[in-house]
Amino acid sequence: MITIEHVTHQSLPNLSERMLADDHNVVMPTHIFRKDGDIIGSASVGAAPLVWWWMDSKRAKALDSVRAIKKLEDEYAANGIHRAFIMCDKGSNFFPNMERLGNKKMWEGVMYYRDFK
Repeated sequence: MITIEHVTHQSLPNLSERMLADDHNVVMPTHIFRKDGDIIGSASVGAAPLVWWWMDSKRAKALDSVRAIKKLEDEYAANGIHRAFIMCDKGSNFFPNMERLGNKKMWEGVMYYRDFK
């Protein structure tokens, strides 16, 4: 039987060890999945600040975008948040410049969504 529980300070070290041993990692895990008492997975649900944004490709200049990013960083910092995860489409004008602008690439993945029924 699969069970789910919240990650605690006590369970985090074991969970981290298990993920790293499997050559995987979940950023800021909030939940642990167990099967017959053994850890078989984890998930991060709503824990990481995720940024989605849009800037008009014709009206917003590069400097406008840099200034908007700084404003967003200031908003987050005012609320004690000092890291956010930023989604960027490969077709975006930002994509070729993301790392040059100080962003760190996490993986070459695809992000999906799911509607719950």
